[in-house]
Amino acid sequence: MALNNKASYEKALRSIRLKRLLSDNAILVIWVVFFAASLLFVEGFASAYNIKNYLSNCAPLLVVAAGLTIVTLNGGIDFSTTSVISLVSTITAYILVKTALADTIWAIIVAFLVGLGIGALVGVINGLAISGLKMPSFVATLATKLVFSGVAVWFGSVFYEKVSLPGLPAGFTAIGGKGNPNYWFIPLLIALFVFVLIEWLLSKTVFGRRVYAVGVNPRTSQISGIPVRRTIFFEFLLCGLLAGLAGLMYTGKNRAGITTLGDDMFVNIVGSVVIGGTSPAGGFGSMRKTLYGVLFLTLLSTILNLLGIPYTLYDVIKGVFVLIAAGLELVTRRMNIRAAAKAAKMG
Repeated sequence: MALNNKASYEKALRSIRLKRLLSDNAILVIWVVFFAASLLFVEGFASAYNIKNYLSNCAPLLVVAAGLTIVTLNGGIDFSTTSVISLVSTITAYILVKTALADTIWAIIVAFLVGLGIGALVGVINGLAISGLKMPSFVATLATKLVFSGVAVWFGSVFYEKVSLPGLPAGFTAIGGKGNPNYWFIPLLIALFVFVLIEWLLSKTVFGRRVYAVGVNPRTSQISGIPVRRTIFFEFLLCGLLAGLAGLMYTGKNRAGITTLGDDMFVNIVGSVVIGGTSPAGGFGSMRKTLYGVLFLTLLSTILNLLGIPYTLYDVIKGVFVLIAAGLELVTRRMNIRAAAKAAKMG
């Protein structure tokens, strides 16, 4: 009798763990199904060129989504990431093509430093406005988005002949996987480094524990001695820096400075975070989940492109998936809570 009870207990426990594993990785399972189906049924998807292109599209999106993940875990939002991408693209292309440094290694070095500096500057402004002035992140980052998007368009209208500035050197475009067929893996290495770094920050450091704590309950965190304002400030600083890095990668990938480069990217950025399973309410999620979201959303764009779906419908379809994912995230969280409670009762 005791053996039967023990076997039943172990079977029930395995069932609970399996359900929890599947619910916690639901978007990964869906991605595997979509990817396998695409290999079999979507013409051109299985080609080496397309797979490389798919992976290179994932890389800069993962970098900028990593920054937004940190902010979202705090229950915040950062609309300014797209304006950072546009401004970085506009300014760095000008440095590389139209200044006295053009065609020198110094132009590339200065362009990288300026690109990261722009991201850091916007992050600092957002961080001070939200942590210091206690402005809602929605308001503060929407304001900086409008300001810096406007600056990018103004700068291009004054110093560009068109909305884009081509002719970037191969030494720079390598960051986007362009300039040489053998450069395609470079953005993947950058994205991998960012993924490992942010995953480590969130899961293995005091800063990561503070991010989750503040996301769950900032008032309780403050009472517990956690420096809430400082934590929020560094979250937005990191988000700005990563948006700046992504702007450099996107500019290299397009081999041109584009004044409106980031304008249509916000659905992809926030969609990757939310579809992956990071809660917009804060306190729940991870870089691993954002990686799942990036893989899936980029796969969806690739499939739509290969099937010849009109580009005007892309955001409609992605929006539907974001809505479904938000609902799935709520269901998943409740399932995990119930599974944890049931497992605790069983000992």
